[in-house]
Amino acid sequence: MAVNTNTDFEGEETALLARLTRVHDNAAGSFAVHMHLSNLRESNKQSYFITIAARVFEDFLNEHEAQLFTIFNGDLVLVCRNIEVDTVDVVIDKVRALFPEDPLTLNDPGSFDDHFASWHDLSQPDELQAFTTTVNEIIDSAKNFLETSRNKLQGKALEESFGTPLAADNLSAINQQMKRTQIADLIRNQSVYRVIPGEKGEIVFREYFIAMTELKARVAPGINLFSSPWLFQYLTETLDKRMLAVIGKRNLSDMVDPISLNMNIDTIMSRDFQKFNETASSFTKNIVIEFQMIDIFSDMNTYRHACDFLHECGYKVLVDGLNPMIINYFDPSMLLSDYLKINWGPEFTGDENGDAINEVREVVKHAGKEHVILARVDSQDAIRWGASIGITRYQGYFIDRLVLALRAQKRRDK
Repeated sequence: MAVNTNTDFEGEETALLARLTRVHDNAAGSFAVHMHLSNLRESNKQSYFITIAARVFEDFLNEHEAQLFTIFNGDLVLVCRNIEVDTVDVVIDKVRALFPEDPLTLNDPGSFDDHFASWHDLSQPDELQAFTTTVNEIIDSAKNFLETSRNKLQGKALEESFGTPLAADNLSAINQQMKRTQIADLIRNQSVYRVIPGEKGEIVFREYFIAMTELKARVAPGINLFSSPWLFQYLTETLDKRMLAVIGKRNLSDMVDPISLNMNIDTIMSRDFQKFNETASSFTKNIVIEFQMIDIFSDMNTYRHACDFLHECGYKVLVDGLNPMIINYFDPSMLLSDYLKINWGPEFTGDENGDAINEVREVVKHAGKEHVILARVDSQDAIRWGASIGITRYQGYFIDRLVLALRAQKRRDK
């Protein structure tokens, strides 16, 4: 279930309650829409999907008198004032369209019941009071969820697992510590491997990344770095620059295989990348820059600018973090990247002829099998599934073990 890993679950809920308190003073034209995303199928309730759903509202919130709240269990609540209902309906339908095959979004023919979203006319005292009661119950549920989680993890274990939440008051100190800390020994790599039955496999490129668990132990052992995705992204910009500095000092002419680096889009526009580009200018054809879909969605125009710049310099561009839901919502061919990386997950199992799987097949067919990578491969089943729709490039811990086994066999055969 998609839940906030911050130990202060009530932040958004209490903010919503405060907003309803202000509505009491001037309720005319006010209403709320409660989107029950917590009732989606488990495979659709990942925090990444909830983030995408919330971002659908960005332009709407900038243009209207409205506020969006993300509840601890993944529900979204939109509070509006003096906005046409039809205007709100349009953006709600966009969120609904993100989950086209989920039973929650499919209303029975002839039924007026909408299980996906419930509307509350806050200008009516009775409805305002009823919804305020609902929000208080949500706050109680959040507290109970937190208490249950603490009990399951035996209190102290929770602190050890998660630590103090990443927040504005400790962000700067952690960022400065990251700038000072040695990271070269924390850089790992994982291969993307070409696998075709009956043919010799080969490494397509090696993705370089920083071992975050070890970095956390070194720079912030008591802090949960992942409690706030947005604050953590600020820290990753520092890590980008450290990574570029380390890789830039290596003798790139000795690279046996092409490499990839996972970067924030803003990093590509920085002086640090310009400096790296000067060092790597003769080797850019063997360097892939990976961008996360969540970063691309946040600013499509900046992505396009960064993509054009990288292609002009000779780099290849990879879009990471694709899945059936995103592919249904967004055509990745519009991103004009060299590679697309699809993350393997439970949503791939089951109906092999479902619409979502057929859309993945279309992506592979359109992009070309040499440009699509199936990542997070953890079993032979994932490879079989990928092969069934034409995928030949794979990445994941199962692939790591496979490569090691093939190398060991090769040594024995000598």
